[in-house]
Amino acid sequence: MKPGLEFENSGMRLVCLAFYSLGKRNVGFFQRESDGMYITARNISKEADGSYSWAWGHYFKEREEAERDYQKRLEEMCQYTD
Repeated sequence: MKPGLEFENSGMRLVCLAFYSLGKRNVGFFQRESDGMYITARNISKEADGSYSWAWGHYFKEREEAERDYQKRLEEMCQYTD
């Protein structure tokens, strides 16, 4: 997944702002099109129908708060290897 990619998840239109993958793990930072909410998510996977899903997501109104959360989760992910 690359920044700028527009995709759908559970009926939400999203754009990828940042994404990092390490082995089998990954973390993403997205913006929801309908209301501008920011989402950080982990374990994003592409489904057979071309849509994407993730194990969990955190939702934020403020970009700065979402960026801090993305950075925290990225650092946590990088502490572990597969």
